[in-house]
Amino acid sequence: MGTSNSFHKHEKLCHKATIDAIFKKKGESVFKSPILLAYYKTELITPFKCQVMISVGKRKFKKAVDRHRIKRQISESYRLHKERIYEAIVDDSQYAIGLLYLSDKHISSAIIDKSVHLAIDELIKKIK
Repeated sequence: MGTSNSFHKHEKLCHKATIDAIFKKKGESVFKSPILLAYYKTELITPFKCQVMISVGKRKFKKAVDRHRIKRQISESYRLHKERIYEAIVDDSQYAIGLLYLSDKHISSAIIDKSVHLAIDELIKKIK
């Protein structure tokens, strides 16, 4: 699974315990400004190799419209680059991934795409 270019509902990380495990010193992280990619190798209840959570801080962007726009930009970039992660995971392992937007300014989709691309490159190097 995971060979299509879509972003399926079951690829979204919603399990609170898994999200907590990523950020409470169990997972590792890669920072490519303004994106922080945190990941954790774990068992997931999904047929996909990865589940992703995207977060934009409420303190930095008060309006939900702004937060949702940035989330859409990040999820689109991830959707286009996720195939490389799936190819890098050769065994039956699964990863929980958190993508956090840490800037307090609006940034173009091209810059976000480049940051996500570089973060995924670093993730692939650490997985292999």
